[in-house]
Amino acid sequence: MAVGQSILTVKGSYALADASQTGKSIKPKFYKVSNQDITLDPTLTDISGVWKQADISGYFPVNDNTVEFLVDIPPEEATSYGRTFGLYLEDGTLFMIAKPPYPFPPALRQTFKIQLVYNNANNLIDFQYVPFYETEQDLSILSVSVSLGKLLQQHRNEIEMLKSWNKSLSQEIQKIKSKLGM
Repeated sequence: MAVGQSILTVKGSYALADASQTGKSIKPKFYKVSNQDITLDPTLTDISGVWKQADISGYFPVNDNTVEFLVDIPPEEATSYGRTFGLYLEDGTLFMIAKPPYPFPPALRQTFKIQLVYNNANNLIDFQYVPFYETEQDLSILSVSVSLGKLLQQHRNEIEMLKSWNKSLSQEIQKIKSKLGM
């Protein structure tokens, strides 16, 4: 199984450290999706190339130190490649940056789980904005969807190539007809 990458931003680390020291909790709220392959840099404060922003789809406490966030984009809303995902706190702070193991293609459901591992994470996060989920993603279905997406893109490319050839062929036929006086 391919695994993506994720990092806490510097501001995300500060927010967790502050929550740990003061007892106040952080509130993850929304995500942004970019079609750009952004370097996972902890000093980033926002991501570029954003084509989708919405509330985080769900969360699941894996254990006391691990929380899994779910980003789920239905096919009709998946208008571009999902290459980089940012999780944001209620105040707009970029909390985490994550990349799937391969870009999610457009026009297919894009479901991505992002895990946060931090000492006592479950007690530091206020989940008032994020619904709880219990279902486990079927990775084989996701793999099939990605394969179908790649196949669909390949067919689109082939159709465009055939259209181009058809246009060139039509132009050549017109030239021959013109020479023959037809």
